[in-house]
Amino acid sequence: MDGIQKADGFQNEYLFVLSDDMLERLTKNDLFRFLLVTDIGYFPKARYHFRQRPEGCPTSILLCCSAGSGFYSVNGEARQKLSAGHIIMIPPNTPHVYGASEEDPWSVYWVHSKGLFFEQYYQMVLPHLPFEVSDMMGDKIKDMFRQCFTLLKSPWQNEVYFYVCQLIGTVMAMISCVGKEADPQIALQGNRGVGKVITFMKERLHENVALEDLTKVSSLSQSHLHNLFRRATGFAPIEYFLQAKILAASKDLYFSELPIKDIAFSYGIEDPYYFSRIFKKIMGVSPQQYRSMVKG
Repeated sequence: MDGIQKADGFQNEYLFVLSDDMLERLTKNDLFRFLLVTDIGYFPKARYHFRQRPEGCPTSILLCCSAGSGFYSVNGEARQKLSAGHIIMIPPNTPHVYGASEEDPWSVYWVHSKGLFFEQYYQMVLPHLPFEVSDMMGDKIKDMFRQCFTLLKSPWQNEVYFYVCQLIGTVMAMISCVGKEADPQIALQGNRGVGKVITFMKERLHENVALEDLTKVSSLSQSHLHNLFRRATGFAPIEYFLQAKILAASKDLYFSELPIKDIAFSYGIEDPYYFSRIFKKIMGVSPQQYRSMVKG
């Protein structure tokens, strides 16, 4: 990895960097004092991706490896492997180096950010690096990054960028919980009952299912499934199912011209007002506002 190195430019990459003027303006805005995303992107199969910063950089760095592998070293410590499903965080002003494997180059979601959020955050997360997340949590993190990329294609608005920052804040809040119960998390990751329910849900986003259906699929009691599912995902089963429906519907709002009521109906939600209420609760804006933002 110390041979050929490539700074930027990967096929099908996504890259967004705040301009210096915009960064200065948002830094002065109290809305962004807690958490401000300065750079965000996705590098797929990023062969020769390499960064070495002997003095660190002024922002926090989050790297989420979704495929392949690479390495990292912080504060001059021995290099460690970063594989698919693993996440690393690097504090600001901390010497570091990282890069993709030459044989099996990683695909990596990444974000640079700053703000008051991190003053206490690192006390929670640094003892547990690198994080290993379950497939279900990994999928949710990737969905949140993709939402950010979609939102950033819309014309600039402070409100939209605030939403992007909050999505990244949610990602960081999710992964901060992984290290606290490492053994239970690993056990839950392999729990076949919960995994079967997630698969069952994903195959039936356009249908309505009841909690009784999910307990039959999992072969668990209702209370046992509820407890396992909440610990594994952070949500109750039906709440998770609704979120999955809304995330899928948000993609339809972007990629199609179908009326909102037809999109709602296609996901088994016959009342468009109820659809709008839960969409706003989950996404922060109404379906119409979301469509206007992402389509410009």
